[in-house]
Amino acid sequence: MSDKIRTEINCLNKFTLPYYKLKELLRTGWVQKLGIENSESVASHTLLMIIIVLYLSSKYSYSCKKKLKLIEMVLVHDVAESLIGDITPETMDILKKKEMEDEAFSHILKNVMPNNLKAELSAAWNEYQDDKTIDSKLVHLVDKLEMILQANFYQENKKNVTYEKIAPFKKSVSSFVNKNYNYKGKMNFKINSNRKRELNEIKEILAYLCK
Repeated sequence: MSDKIRTEINCLNKFTLPYYKLKELLRTGWVQKLGIENSESVASHTLLMIIIVLYLSSKYSYSCKKKLKLIEMVLVHDVAESLIGDITPETMDILKKKEMEDEAFSHILKNVMPNNLKAELSAAWNEYQDDKTIDSKLVHLVDKLEMILQANFYQENKKNVTYEKIAPFKKSVSSFVNKNYNYKGKMNFKINSNRKRELNEIKEILAYLCK
């Protein structure tokens, strides 16, 4: 094996390692609150988010550039959990959680990400964490949408998962949307009517699913 191939394999192993860890990391909420032993993994959650992004990209005729940007944001949004685990919101102060996530991502960026991707993925991470652009708002909504779709799937396909058990997940999503999506003073862009319509349509879907 040449040194070049050995180096390429090493880089590939380092780059994919966090995602292999996410394949093994079960989503804490499903395990602790629904008692599902073989629950959705964090990597499965990420995959379904990408599928939803592809669906929305087709529905709203997003450009390839925009579609790729959204997918990159989805791919990095939970990667810090490969180091710190899946921490549920009610178990830690939100600012402390964000600080831990930022530190973990910085470690991954420095030690794992290929040099030619660092700037791109760092920008995607910061945009998602700051949550002040229309693209980040959309990805956050997709994050909640996938969770509710998964909750409904469990209710329909798992005998011991009742509406009462998934109701707290629905309530948390409703609260999140009502708190964060009033378009007043929290975004660094001027939202046009088409983009506002897109976000509102996703909100309406979430509102229906959270009943």
